[in-house]
Formats: sequence, C-alpha cells, structure tokens
Amino acid sequence: MKKEPSSSEKDLLFKIKVLMVLRVVIITIFLGAVVIFQYQVGQLPLILPITILITVTYLLTILYALLFGLIKNLRIFCYIQTIGDLLVETGVIYITGGIESPFFFLYILTIITASIVLYRPGSYIIASLASILYGTIIDLELYNIIHPMRSYPKAPISYEPSYIFYIVLINISAFFLVAFLSGYLSEKLKKVRKELKEKSGDLIELQRFHENVVRSIGSGLLTTTLKGEINSFNQAAEGITGYKFEEIIETPCPDLFDLPRVRMVFAEPIMIGDNSYRGEGIFRRKDGKEIYIGINFSLLRDEMDRIKGVIGIFQDITRLKEMEEKVARAERFAAIGKVSAGIAHEIRNPLASISGSIEVLRDELNLDGENRRLLDIVVREADRLNMIIKQFLSYASPKPSKFRQCNINEIIEETITLLKNSKEYNPNIELVTSFNNRKGIWAEIDPEQMKQVFWNLSLNAMQAMPEGGRLEINTSYYNNNIDRDVINNPLSRQKVKIVFSDTGIGILQKDKDNVFDPFFTTKDEGTGLGLATVYRIVENHGGYIDIESTPGKGTSVNIYIINHNRS
Repeated sequence: MKKEPSSSEKDLLFKIKVLMVLRVVIITIFLGAVVIFQYQVGQLPLILPITILITVTYLLTILYALLFGLIKNLRIFCYIQTIGDLLVETGVIYITGGIESPFFFLYILTIITASIVLYRPGSYIIASLASILYGTIIDLELYNIIHPMRSYPKAPISYEPSYIFYIVLINISAFFLVAFLSGYLSEKLKKVRKELKEKSGDLIELQRFHENVVRSIGSGLLTTTLKGEINSFNQAAEGITGYKFEEIIETPCPDLFDLPRVRMVFAEPIMIGDNSYRGEGIFRRKDGKEIYIGINFSLLRDEMDRIKGVIGIFQDITRLKEMEEKVARAERFAAIGKVSAGIAHEIRNPLASISGSIEVLRDELNLDGENRRLLDIVVREADRLNMIIKQFLSYASPKPSKFRQCNINEIIEETITLLKNSKEYNPNIELVTSFNNRKGIWAEIDPEQMKQVFWNLSLNAMQAMPEGGRLEINTSYYNNNIDRDVINNPLSRQKVKIVFSDTGIGILQKDKDNVFDPFFTTKDEGTGLGLATVYRIVENHGGYIDIESTPGKGTSVNIYIINHNRS
C-alpha cells in the first residue's frame, strides 16, 4: 500500500510545483525584456545565446517534471533545481555584459526562493553558491580569461581591481543579507503556520467536542436572537417537541413555547441579568400530544461579554409531574390511612362483640320465619363488615415484610389449591399454569404477602368471568437470553415476571389509571382494596406492575420483581 504523504511533504510538493512554474515565467520575462531593450536602442540582439538559455530553461523544467515522481528525497530535488537556477542566472549575466550586467539581482530571487522552500539552512547554502559563481565569473572577466557577450560597446573605462573587489563584496554581502532576512522571515512564518495549525486543530477538536456535547445532551437546547427568533435547536429539542430545526428556524420562541411566563422573558431579555428564568406548563407537540415541560432561560453572551441573545434549556417533565402527583396522593392516603386504621381498630372491637352476641342470641332464641331470616342477615353483614375492616387494616397497617428466597411456582400452586377449595371458586373457569423453568422461578420475597397478591389477582380475574372462562398464570425470568447457570442460581439478580391472563370482560381505558387506587371499584359489592393491596406489596418488593386489557376480550396483569439479595 502506498504511504500517504505527510502534511509537510504535501506542502513541499506544492512549493516545488510553484517553483517550476515561476522559473519558466521569470526567465522568459527577463530575457524577453533584454530582447525588447536591445531592439529599442537599435542594437542587434544576441538571439542565439538568449534562445539557448530559454531552451535550456524549458528543457530543465521538463526534466524536473519527469523526475518529479522518481526522486524520493524532495529536499535534494529542491537543491538540484535551485542550483540549476543559479547556473542559468550565471549564464544570463555572462551574455548580458558580465560585470556590467544589470541582472545580478536574479541571484537574490533564487536565494529568496531557497529560503521559502528550504528555509534558513537552504538560503545560506544557495547564497554561498551564488557568491562563488558571481565572484568566479567576475574574476575570470577581470583577468581576461573569459569575455562576456555584449550587444552594445564596452564602456571606455577600465575597472580597477579594488573597485571590482568592492562591487563583488557589496553584492555578496547583499546575497547573505537577503539570505538572513528571508530565512528569518521564512522560519518565523513556518513557526507561525505550525502554531496556527495546532490551534486550528485544537479549535476543530473543541468544536467537535461542543457539537457532541450539544448533540448528546438529554435536555432540549435552543438559542435565540435578542428578538426571540430561534437560531439553533439540538437533537434532544427535536425529540421533545417533534419539530425539526428546519421547521422552526427564525420562529419566535414565544410562539413555539406558548407558556405563561415565556413572553415576559422576551419582552425585555436584559432584565434576566445573571440569573436564570424558569417557566413550566403544557406544551403541544407537533403530533398533537400534550406534555408538561420545564424551561430555563438565561442570557447568551459572546467573548466580549456582550449580550447576543437568549439560551433556553428545557426538559419533558411529564413523568416527573405524574410521580409528584403519585407521591402527593400516596402521602394523602398515608395520612388518611393512619387515621382510618385507628378508627377501624375502634370499630372492630365493638363489632366483634355485636357479632358474637347476635350469634349467641340466634342459637339460644327459638326464632323462625321472618325474624330468623333477619337475624341471619345481621350475622352475614357483620361478617362482611369485619372482612372489609380486616382488608383495610391489612392495607393501611401492613405487617413488616420477612424476605427470603422462595420458589414462586410453589407459592402459586399452593394459592391455586386454596382457591379451588374456597367458596369463591367458579368451576366453570379453567385454571392453567405455565412455568418456564422446571427447576422453579426463584426470588427473594415475603411468601405470605406474595400469596396474598396471587390470591387477590386470581379472585379478581374470576370475578371478571362470571360465566366462566380461562385464567392462565405464567412465570419466567424476564431476560430470556441470560446464561443457563444464572437462571438456575437462586441468588440471581435477574427480574422475575409473573403474568395473570384472563378472558374476562376487560377494563375500560378510562378506568385503567385508577384500578390501583384504594376504594376504587367497578363491582357492586367490591371494597376497592384488592388491587390497591397488590400494588403496595409489589412496590414494597422493589418491583412494579402494569396492566394490558382489551374490553370484552380479557386482561393481563404483569408483575416484575427484581431478585435482590438482601442477605
């Protein structure tokens, strides 16, 4: 696999390509200028030498292009090209008068190019080579070893060696001064570019981090202008409201969140100051569903601490509000329960006396006819009243739980046996059990309390099927993909699922949210404490319960218990 070039190599490749293009352009412009100058002064231009130099320059450029993909060391390739440029420039000086040539500054261009491409070390090396070449051609001309070409007569003066030495020294000094300055600037530029690249990388990383945080945050996040027009909307905000950002961009925030105090915020945003401003209320989602949201507003400032707009963070607190209502309701029921339990105890004692006395009278008095029937009604209703008080006390003042590891299947079978031998049992109902684990479903529970749960649910199901039907009880571990050794381990912390499914009359949708409330019942003679007791016991076990029901088809009550190890 071909190795991907680094960023520095890519930068050097770009500089080499630019150098190759500029070389052709510069040599053509300057040598063309010589031809035009000579033509305007009426002198015969040195067509052949100029043509040769242009041709050599073009050929070298073509050669460099051919070698471009073959030479692996790009720095050496740059040195070869710049040295070639020095030789061409030396040729330019030779054919334009030697010491009298005005084109010695071409060396300076190559030195500057070397500092840009090869930085400070390269500029010093090229300046040294330029000095050697320039000094050599001037010395050879001084000692008449070579005779530079001219298209105009030589000046009628002779140059003293000291003057020529002075000219050469000045030019060489200029070469090294240019090398120093251009190399310094090039190194500074290189350092600044490196720092800028690092800062750009940090900025990009920071931007990505910011985007990930905004995208991943669970709360809705929006920003607005000072006029209240929305200009950003994160993913959680889209999920909560049901609106895409494209749908609500530039929408006034008070129009989207039509809550009591939101318009007050945007009427004078600066009044928020350094505090946050909170509002709560009902919000209608795009799909029409109403949810309860809480939203906090604060001022959005830039790096100069100038106010640029408003930032809003909001959450769907519908479930929180429901929980608050449930807690408040539970607290009310708890308070009522304490008072009611005391009253029930006080009622129970005289009721027991009344019931016992009536039974004694019934046995001792020789009553018949209507009097006997009335006395039986009193005894029966006293027993019923005593049962109601017993159920209420069981709900309002439950006994402390005694948890231990139990096989839930065995408790269900015991409950079914008791149920079939009770007067409440309807023989027209088919009772079926479905246990998914032959070794039993184990959980840490209070067996007596759980037996009451199973009794109440079974009794409730049978009352929903007065003409007969089918009641199926199923037990399983909630996670069906767990390891078999974990399933067979009685101390497993997996969830246990217990389902009571009947084919009864079902529950109306309007009643589903109230079935676990104390004293709520749809039966003529119900107390409304059966399912309330079930809910309290399951909750006390750290579990939860839900109901699936279709009116006219039946009901499924699902109980989930987490198998905690309380030892």
